[in-house]
Amino acid sequence: MTALLLHSRSPFWSLRAIWPPLLLALACLAILALSPPLWIGLAALAGFSILVLDATARLRQYRDLRAGLRAARGLTGRALVEFRRARTSWCTRSAALAAAQAEGWGKEARALVSRWGYKPWHVFPDKAFTRHSPFLKPRFWRSVLGLR
Repeated sequence: MTALLLHSRSPFWSLRAIWPPLLLALACLAILALSPPLWIGLAALAGFSILVLDATARLRQYRDLRAGLRAARGLTGRALVEFRRARTSWCTRSAALAAAQAEGWGKEARALVSRWGYKPWHVFPDKAFTRHSPFLKPRFWRSVLGLR
């Protein structure tokens, strides 16, 4: 049964890839539904919009990485480079781990992420609260918005 789930085209795996931004988008909708002051409502609406775009970008990343893992037959070569690029934030790590799990390389991928020192509570991107914050860089926002 597990082998069948691993190699199926089930939407289950793609949901595992995009659950972080979807969860945050639902939180924004919940804030919006509580009838907050106008400025909080506008911020929640903007957050929801950005997170929906981020979920779309993570879905694309998941599909690309899954195809790369399939072509490389594991976490080697170009697939490893792409997997390594996906380690900087919670959303990208979740998409990369879901892609590896869907292709049957989940155990190796989790071990690699663990070796890099990431724990489940590492939600913010690397260096998020420093002078070199990714929030201040156009490259980060292109990634979040799904622009290439």
